[in-house]
Amino acid sequence: MLLTHRQYSTKIRAIAVEGKTLKRALGIASVIFAVYSAFLSCSYASQPEGWLEDYDKIRVGVPEQLEPLVSIEGDKAKGLDVDLVNQFTRGLSIDVVWKPCGHWQECLDALKNKDIDVLTSVSYSVERNQFMDFTQSYWSMPWAVVSLDNMRKSDGSVALEQLNNSKVGVVKGYSIEPELSQLSSIHTLPVNNIREGMNLLRNGVIDYYVDSLPVLVNELQIRPVPGSSLSVIDKAEGEALYLAVRDDWQPLVTALNRGIDSVTVSERNKLKNKWYGFELERGWSNEELLGVLAKAGSIVLLIIVGFVIWNSRLRKEIKLRKAAERRIRHIATHDELTGLPNRNLMQDRLEQVLSQNERAGKPFAVLFLDLDGFKKINDDHGHNYGDELLIHAAHRMGSLLRRSDTVCRHGGDEFVIILPTANNVGSALAVSRKLVVQLAKPYKIKKKSLEISVSIGIAIYPKHGVNAEELLRSADKAMYRAKAAGKNDVRLAGDDG
Repeated sequence: MLLTHRQYSTKIRAIAVEGKTLKRALGIASVIFAVYSAFLSCSYASQPEGWLEDYDKIRVGVPEQLEPLVSIEGDKAKGLDVDLVNQFTRGLSIDVVWKPCGHWQECLDALKNKDIDVLTSVSYSVERNQFMDFTQSYWSMPWAVVSLDNMRKSDGSVALEQLNNSKVGVVKGYSIEPELSQLSSIHTLPVNNIREGMNLLRNGVIDYYVDSLPVLVNELQIRPVPGSSLSVIDKAEGEALYLAVRDDWQPLVTALNRGIDSVTVSERNKLKNKWYGFELERGWSNEELLGVLAKAGSIVLLIIVGFVIWNSRLRKEIKLRKAAERRIRHIATHDELTGLPNRNLMQDRLEQVLSQNERAGKPFAVLFLDLDGFKKINDDHGHNYGDELLIHAAHRMGSLLRRSDTVCRHGGDEFVIILPTANNVGSALAVSRKLVVQLAKPYKIKKKSLEISVSIGIAIYPKHGVNAEELLRSADKAMYRAKAAGKNDVRLAGDDG
């Protein structure tokens, strides 16, 4: 049946109205779906069990040449990160699949492209946070530098500025790479992995190679470099490490954080010792060799004598290498100038005291100290006098404390003292006032008599904080109130008087 022009126009208008209605309905449905999806995402983020029911495995990336943190031998993954992730996921009904992902930068790209779901030992950056989510920090890692040039050796720690006018190798994608590149006097040479960087160092193409301390120590253990010097980089960013998760799997972050919280300090330390405890082959004792000699008779005398000489050299080499290992561990946990525990070791000690006192239900005290007038001594007399003063002050602090107490250099002229047995305000104040009096006594430095004072803030667990960060922040604020009140004094956290 043919339609008239009027009927045709009416039909078109009706279809148009229906189309607009359908479009509006689809738009409303899209909004409702987006709101519902957001609701599910928030619900899963706080209660991830429902989300986990839909996922039976997670793919964790394995970068190449990252031993002893993570590696794959045959079809089996091993390393510190492997053991830690297994601990973090022990209560989850999912399988962890360890997937090789190439160089470090390729692994970051794989996470961005969602070819893997999780990457271990990742430091935070704003750029990375655009395409990945982070769990809470589960361990920390110092950066270290190795050099072959005897003129460049530095026992202990070095600042990045000390690498000026040099060529420095670093793995592409490492968080410290931009920090190195920002220093105009340093020429950075990006490499794919540690093996490539160490070869460039051996061949004299670069002056320094930078990597994480455990990875560098492991590489030098397997492939020793005669004449090399290893130092920790002081105040380099990126020491706190996280599990990085693809940005659309927020519920997994919540689940992993629960797992991280469930692993005790002692369990973590046990795993660290397992992978950082580099055991060397044991040489025979002289007594053992003499027993073999008596049984063997004169026919093999020359062979045994030769073996004695070889064994003696072996044991000497082992002794030297073990001494080097102890030195490396000391560098990683102690301040080079004063010999006191550094911030890394202080954090571990504080976590241990927290764990012990939490179980026992006992308070303890944390002191934050800042030397008054130290900057003026540096300005008036030079850094050599300032360094000597820090050494004397550190020694004086140690002599005033119990063996169970821990004094740490937090940085510059700031110190932290942990008093595990100070279970009330009175005992903490008594120690603090003794420190104020004794540290203010003159110091004899290079035939000069120098004077400083100290401002101290006190935080008591659990009143002023239930974790390390809260206690240190409370003590730090109290210390600044002591400074504002005229210095050379003590203030208790939360006390505005």
